[in-house]
Amino acid sequence: MPEGPEIHRAAEKIRKALEGKVIEDIEITLPQFSGREHDFLGKTVNKVEARGKALLIHFDTFVMYSHNQLYGRWTVNLKTTEPRKWNRSLRVALTTDKHTCRLWSATDILLLEPWELSGHPYLAKLGPDVVIEETTIQDLIEHMNQKTYQRRRLKTLLLDQGFFAGIGNYLRSEVLFTSGLHPDRTVSSLSNKEKEKLAEQALFLSRQSFDVPGITINLELYDKLRGIGLSRGHARHWVFTRNDKECYECDSLIIHTRTGGRRLDYCPVCQI
Repeated sequence: MPEGPEIHRAAEKIRKALEGKVIEDIEITLPQFSGREHDFLGKTVNKVEARGKALLIHFDTFVMYSHNQLYGRWTVNLKTTEPRKWNRSLRVALTTDKHTCRLWSATDILLLEPWELSGHPYLAKLGPDVVIEETTIQDLIEHMNQKTYQRRRLKTLLLDQGFFAGIGNYLRSEVLFTSGLHPDRTVSSLSNKEKEKLAEQALFLSRQSFDVPGITINLELYDKLRGIGLSRGHARHWVFTRNDKECYECDSLIIHTRTGGRRLDYCPVCQI
């Protein structure tokens, strides 16, 4: 499932292609939106934004909401470029004078009136977004200190978009590692210094993953690992998907476990 950095990166590409542009052609394959093509044609895209893992495309009278879930993906191409042939199903294609933006395989797509956004079940519960520059360490600490989170374990809490919006599976493992926190710790067990470290790393790794797509490890170490022949996939994380391999910090073997059916990897020595 794409995480916050990936959705914000998609939003940036779509923004450059659509924002301020007029929709000249539209294809919608979803039966529930049959006949709604006229809502798009000839209309200007006012704004494109990401909120957590959701993407919003704003028009004058409505907003197209989408959440990629597990399989959704956006592509942006020149108008003259043929869509790629793959096993994903086209949901929506928005075409301007120069570009076509396509959403593939997503199942959570809505056309909402602007006033409905504040009451949408996903958007309404979002916590501070860890990717955007406006979010500060103090914002996260204050949010973390709310009573509702105190007894919850970090391994489940970090996947709750109401806690820190934008963190998903790989960022959860990576943030806990660089914060030095065991996945079974609760918020109430953290010292002020540990809370500050968790907030700092949640912001730092999420923003690095946005700037340098999907890479959470120290960039100098990443270049070194690539230089000795590791693939991008094997070199880009501290612990995620590195189970039974040596920790880069202490040489202990990384442990793999699953929580709620989702992968979680950690170092039993570095994370206490």
